Amino acid sequence: MMIYLGIDNDDFRHGKPTNHKKFNEATAILAGDGLLNNAYIVISNDLKNTLNIEELKKKINVFNEFSKAVDRMIAGEYVDTEVEGKNINEEALEYIHKNKTGALLKLCVRMGAILANCPERDLEKLTNYAEKIGLAFQIKDDILSEEGNEEILGKPVGNDKELEKCTYVTKFGLQGAKDKLDRITNEALEELQEYGEKAEFLKELAIYIKNRNK
Repeated sequence: MMIYLGIDNDDFRHGKPTNHKKFNEATAILAGDGLLNNAYIVISNDLKNTLNIEELKKKINVFNEFSKAVDRMIAGEYVDTEVEGKNINEEALEYIHKNKTGALLKLCVRMGAILANCPERDLEKLTNYAEKIGLAFQIKDDILSEEGNEEILGKPVGNDKELEKCTYVTKFGLQGAKDKLDRITNEALEELQEYGEKAEFLKELAIYIKNRNK
């Protein structure tokens, strides 16, 4: 795993040593930089080979979405590290959670919708859904950090507490965090209600995020 060095500094992710433990700090940082840059190489190679102007416009739009999502993820991580040990309000906590992994989940949903010529109303509903499952993913992370099984998680349990991070568990208690997770998951599912079986995969994804144990 890449750039946990300097953020949570964990020794393991998914049961495997993080790069800075398996190799060294310089390799971990450069590997993360290299992988991110490689994503832009892949995207730009596809763009230069796109001949249809309308298709090119869609792909450039998606490229913009990708770049903004990376920016949001970095912003979320930065604020997260800056407020360690501080008691922040719910608005700031939600900002951090929406702009970490949540930004990437939102990106995945929006990219597919844009490339599929999704009507604006449907794109808005899918965006609302994606924002909610992104927030749900991070709240579930907070819960797992409190009560997860370290062997199943493949990473340390209790590291948020050690770093004195303000999480949904420290803010609202374990049951309070679970209640918020239930509510946000239900709100995500409501955004998909009118699409019936066509949205079955997205519904299952929301439920998986809520119930996952790793």
